[in-house]
Amino acid sequence: MTREALEQHGFAGPIAVFDEEECARLLSGFRAEGGRAKTWGKGWVAASPAFHRVATDPRILDLVRPVLGDDIVVWGASLIVKAESAIHPFHTDVESMDPAGGFATVWIGLENTDRSSGLKFVPGSHRYGVTIQELNHRTGLGRGESTDETTLEAARRHDGAAEIVQPEVADGEALVFDGRVWHGSHNLTTNVRTALLVQYARADRPVRIPRTFDWPIAFRRFKRPPVVVVSGKSPAGVNRVVRAPRRSRRVGNGIHLLPGVPEQMAKDHAAYPHLRGRTPSITEVGSHSSILAPGASPHRLHQHIEEEVLVVVSGTARVQAADNAAGTVNAETAVMEPGDFAYYPAGTWHTITNVGDEPLRYTMLKWVNYGRPRDRRAAPRAFVRAGEAIRTQPTGIGGTLWRVRTRWLRRLAAHVSVLEPGGGYDPHADRYDVAILLLEGTVETLDRKVAAPALLYHPAGAQHGIRNVGTGPVRYLVFELSGRPSPFAGLARMSHRSDRRYRIVDDLQ
Repeated sequence: MTREALEQHGFAGPIAVFDEEECARLLSGFRAEGGRAKTWGKGWVAASPAFHRVATDPRILDLVRPVLGDDIVVWGASLIVKAESAIHPFHTDVESMDPAGGFATVWIGLENTDRSSGLKFVPGSHRYGVTIQELNHRTGLGRGESTDETTLEAARRHDGAAEIVQPEVADGEALVFDGRVWHGSHNLTTNVRTALLVQYARADRPVRIPRTFDWPIAFRRFKRPPVVVVSGKSPAGVNRVVRAPRRSRRVGNGIHLLPGVPEQMAKDHAAYPHLRGRTPSITEVGSHSSILAPGASPHRLHQHIEEEVLVVVSGTARVQAADNAAGTVNAETAVMEPGDFAYYPAGTWHTITNVGDEPLRYTMLKWVNYGRPRDRRAAPRAFVRAGEAIRTQPTGIGGTLWRVRTRWLRRLAAHVSVLEPGGGYDPHADRYDVAILLLEGTVETLDRKVAAPALLYHPAGAQHGIRNVGTGPVRYLVFELSGRPSPFAGLARMSHRSDRRYRIVDDLQ
């Protein structure tokens, strides 16, 4: 369907790709990486693990593969931020204006996206054989003088029925367009609109860096942009092919404060990332907290390659899990209160809904150990009623509340601890990762005073201690994650990430 639409109109969509939670986490991941792109401003895919991760997401590749074939490179990735009233006049992207085609761009709204802030197109203009920049140059129009009216007048010299179309589009939805189509935008809202731009090409199409953007276009002769192969292979000598950036950085020994619950929510869902990266025990681990308005759900049933633990911090949640996207095979539903947690194995379809009268706050841990062999003793999904144990646990470090072997971990265990004022333990190091969800009280740890709620994450081998410095009891839930990354984790990661059984692959990161 995408191929037919691109061939006829030059664009397709909108197509739903990400849910609201994923959009928020993607934005946070992009912004957290900082730094600068290599070689040129669109070269983020060669420099940023976050951009590369989303550019290789199977949901996006499935949109461009029918158009470009099996041998594809990604040459551009960037965030496009448009302030209130910002105008981007109609144009053809200079790098992809080759009349022979072979280029496709995926534009996805991430924040404050609607029809009045999204893209607009001249359908069929990819077949005109000329760019709007060249036509404007012929008539003496400068870039700032180009308008919708002058663009439509130019288009109707090629097609008397030409029109400008502005699709209805929302956050998380994609517009896919031919590299030659005329397109532009005008943010008519009062908000800053942010979108993700990922630009692909057939592997046999050379990509060049522009030296000028006004007609006549000139390209750099000796400086070539880095491209990354994302499907199939690339013929030698066509482009400057580089390796994909490293996917994860080390997770530090850290404190992560959970968000407060607002009196009124501007949106039904808000996500707050805490950490993402590798540890001595785990190939890739991530965590974030979310706040969900009453009656809201962040997404439909979805799945991912990571295992997940979800802990309710405040409010009342209904969690659902199943073995298929329709929720009809081995389906389970559970209502969970503060302190309760759910465990989802890799590939489990799941979602959450706020069934209370107040905003729901929850924290999630996700992890994967690429290259670890399958284990027939891996635990199934579980819903653990830990809230009662947290409220009634006597002073001291409680016994194991829950302990299993999983697909990605040799051992995953949970226990509850209660510290009276002055109680605690001195710094020490464990051979496994420790995640502590502080639910009540105030502690001193890592030379800081921390009030609940907070997440304390200590990678394997990291020194950590804790002391109750408040006037009341401290209550917290502990998860122990014991893994052993494979020396072949890099190769296994590539295999797992391309596995089509997992229709949704985590993004942020």
